[in-house]
Amino acid sequence: MNFRKDIYLILGALLVLTLGGLAWWALDQGGLPSLVKPLLPAEEIRAKPLNELTIPAQGVEYPASPKTPLTKDLNDWSSLKEDEDGWDFDLFTTIDIDWKTKDAEYIPSSQKDIPIPPFGVTLVKVGHPFYPYLLRGTMAARSKQEADREFTIENVNTHEYFERCKLGKPFGPNLAITPVSFVKGVLTVKDNSPDLKGRLIPLDEVKPLEFTDTIDVALVASEDASITWTFHAVGDKFEYQNARFVIKEIDLDNKTVTVEKTFKPNPKKPEKSFVETLSVPAPAAAKTSKDKDAAKPAAPVTDAVPADKNKPSPKK
Repeated sequence: MNFRKDIYLILGALLVLTLGGLAWWALDQGGLPSLVKPLLPAEEIRAKPLNELTIPAQGVEYPASPKTPLTKDLNDWSSLKEDEDGWDFDLFTTIDIDWKTKDAEYIPSSQKDIPIPPFGVTLVKVGHPFYPYLLRGTMAARSKQEADREFTIENVNTHEYFERCKLGKPFGPNLAITPVSFVKGVLTVKDNSPDLKGRLIPLDEVKPLEFTDTIDVALVASEDASITWTFHAVGDKFEYQNARFVIKEIDLDNKTVTVEKTFKPNPKKPEKSFVETLSVPAPAAAKTSKDKDAAKPAAPVTDAVPADKNKPSPKK
């Protein structure tokens, strides 16, 4: 063991102990008030009143709220209570509820049945759109030049005819449709309308061309036939009368469209979704001859002649 190191350790410990005693004497006992402020004030300083505590309180007195009397509704405890949503309850009884199948939830028995509004939209047409122009006839020119051949075109929607049409010339001044070629009874036209954008379309004399790559779903508002929508795919959305509609399914074979409607039947309740399969209305059947005869007014009945009591009745 090194004796010199032991002396250094002992001297260091004594120095730390001395410094700690001086710090205690200066901070706690106030031994050096001019250099170090004591942590706790002296007894005579503690006894002095603080000016901050002698100042009167400022501001105004807060008004007291009136107390609610406990006997206000005592006389009504025997009857059922009903809140704004129609839930009725008694002090010691369970809530009287019923299961509503159409709403798929429990509601209070006393709540009035809120009718579900109509679906709001009707299906007018579903299917592939078709080109409305059809080739109705052609006539070779006397010059036997194909450029002078004349065509007759019909708009099957408006039943408007365009006669003496020629290759390279539009059907009319307001139509951006131009015949470009005629091969084996098929007239190819170029449609520069904004929808088709220069698409080449073959016309024949059999039936209008169907665009099988496109689907048209035409809907109309049930209350206002002037409000219409046209959609082309499942997932298309629109809003009408605070409700959101989504095309969920398109069945071209059965001519039906499934639409989902989401809205709030009751403003105090969460949203509900209703799904309905819409179909194109069947055309009104023509009246038969029997219906027409039934619709005719009956012949007027003349006054009956009184029977002669003395005249013998005919033998049976």
